[in-house]
Amino acid sequence: MKLSKLDPLIPLADLRAELWKLPKDYSLYEDELIDFLSRRRWPDSNRRIDRTTFWRWRNDNQIEHQKVFSRLDILKLCQICDHYRLDGTRNEYLAIVNQKKELAINK
Repeated sequence: MKLSKLDPLIPLADLRAELWKLPKDYSLYEDELIDFLSRRRWPDSNRRIDRTTFWRWRNDNQIEHQKVFSRLDILKLCQICDHYRLDGTRNEYLAIVNQKKELAINK
């Protein structure tokens, strides 16, 4: 599957369903993921997410430095992309991530 074939504004639940149809070891290269995230972040523009932003998003989601990304990595990065597309702030996103961690620990 190529992300470029998908509507960049596909809802996360639908994207998750599409990704989970793929083999567990499915992965995607950084350049294709950045292209998809850029179209998702700015659907009406040719703007492109710069590498610094991408690295920050990756670090905020505890995704190790790599050039190939798993299905779960793709979902996490789309989630942060959506947060910023809707004018969310980094502090708000980090609070959401921390809250999810706390819920997982307390289960």
